[in-house]
Amino acid sequence: MPNNQHVPTSVRDEVAKILYAEADALDWERLTPQFKTGQYNQWAEDPRIGGLLARFIPNPIGWIKEVPLKEYARALENMGRFASFTTLHYAAPGDFVGPTFGRQWEYVPDSLADKPAHCLATDGVTIRYICWGPPGQCKELLWAAVTAGLEHSGTPGIALSVRSDAEIDPSLQRKHKRIGERCGIEIKYVVRPLRQRP
Repeated sequence: MPNNQHVPTSVRDEVAKILYAEADALDWERLTPQFKTGQYNQWAEDPRIGGLLARFIPNPIGWIKEVPLKEYARALENMGRFASFTTLHYAAPGDFVGPTFGRQWEYVPDSLADKPAHCLATDGVTIRYICWGPPGQCKELLWAAVTAGLEHSGTPGIALSVRSDAEIDPSLQRKHKRIGERCGIEIKYVVRPLRQRP
């Protein structure tokens, strides 16, 4: 893994801001691995990015992939050290927990955390663990909900997060619901569009 300690903080932040602005414009989360590989190469050759990084580290591509771009999904969730560098963000859990799991459930302030993205919700009596991510991460989210859910009395919840223009496969949605019922976990789909940061 690239050594972040060799890149001064001011340079790291300057490069991350450029990368995130371009990643936002490219809709990075939806790009194919092949396209991302080509983009990493372009960034490594860009004097503002790879040229600047090469003054401090021998492998700019590795650093780009493993430091700022590895944090990009977290930044879209308003988490991590680079969160303020993206111009886009997803709705906060306070905006979707109640509408998704029932109006009686409210986000517990300051309970937002990651790995996976999660929070606590309360109905005023019971506390429950809720995590979210794309449908392709359902397996990891299930494990998180099962293990972390043991610490709280309420039924764990999983919000399978999709963008507003995503096509939801009804058979996969039914399958996820059945899996949740079998595991004692409430699984819901939630549309979370990317928004411009104010």
